[in-house]
This record gives sequence, structure tokens and C-alpha cells, in this order.
Amino acid sequence: MGGTRRRLAPAERTEAILDEALKLFAERHYSNVTMRDLAGACGINQALIYHYFDSKEDLFRRALGHAIEQLHDGYAKARANAATPRAEIMSWLDMHLSIAQTVTRMTQLMSDHSASRDDRTGAGALIAQFYAFEQGLLEDCIGRGIAAGQFKTVEVARTARIISLQLDGIFYASSSRGDNRIASDVADLKSLVATLLDP
Repeated sequence: MGGTRRRLAPAERTEAILDEALKLFAERHYSNVTMRDLAGACGINQALIYHYFDSKEDLFRRALGHAIEQLHDGYAKARANAATPRAEIMSWLDMHLSIAQTVTRMTQLMSDHSASRDDRTGAGALIAQFYAFEQGLLEDCIGRGIAAGQFKTVEVARTARIISLQLDGIFYASSSRGDNRIASDVADLKSLVATLLDP
């Protein structure tokens, strides 16, 4: 005998919809996904989605924000146990790996957004804020590491951007090549970071 579906609290329902939206938008492209598709995937009435989200554009932006928030929250917890700037950078890279599927989908949404001609979803500012956060995080760690004598002297902003670009490339390549090498590629990036920074 089938069990009764548990009624979700609003916060749980919102998160479930955001998770499914992130998945569908990444797999099918934003323009090809309807609210009916999302409702079907979530097993709920379409009207319920509009109870939580103003529009498909709002849902896209918040799904992207949901993924970014998972990355930020996970890093904040990992950073608490990082004793050095080097460990903080490695924690940032490891966090991407620990939620690789989410980051791959996040990267796909960012790519799709950048290829569009407008910003109907309002995600442009969110994406800019994400990369500004990452650049600032890396610059701060590199700068403190140099000051403490733990890193060799490098161009801080340039080196931070190199690391950021390499990290992006891993997840873009995973989608475009379909070769499932994220773990080994992140390990290689960590080796590159050591080469760039260690005295």
C-alpha cells in the first residue's frame, strides 16, 4: 500500500522547487522550460509555484542564487577549519568539488544567461556579484599569504584571476566535453595553485 506524501513546510517546498528548477534549466535551457514542466517535475500544481515565485524569470534568478548560496555557505563552514591562507584557497576549490553537480548546473545557467541578448531574469547582477566575491576572496588569501611569507611574491589580482578562470574552465569543460573529470581536474588545479604560490 502506498504511503501518504508528506506535506512540506514552506521553506522545504521552496528549496525543493529551486533544486528541481536548477536541474531543469541546466538540462533543457531556460527558454525551453515551462512552469508546467517544473510543476510536473516537482509533483505539484502549477499554481503552487506561483505562490512561491512571481514568474519564471524570478525562479531562474533564485535558482541560480540558491546554487551560489550553497557554495558560499559550504565554504564559510570549511574556512573555519582552515589555518592558513593556502588552506583557505584549497577549501574554496574543495567546496566546488563537494557539490560538483550543483556547481556544474550553476555554471550552465551562467553560460546560458551570458549567451542571451537581454537580462529579463535579472541574473546579471547576481553573476557579477559572485565573480567579484570569488576574486576578492582569492586576492585576500593571496595577499595575506604573501605578507606572512607563506607565498612567494606574485601579482595578486592577476594570480587570483588565473585561478578563477581555471576553476570556471573545469566546470564548463565538464558540460561541453562530458568527460566527467572534475575530481582529477580540481586536483590538477590544486597542484597549479601550489606551483603559482608556494615559495
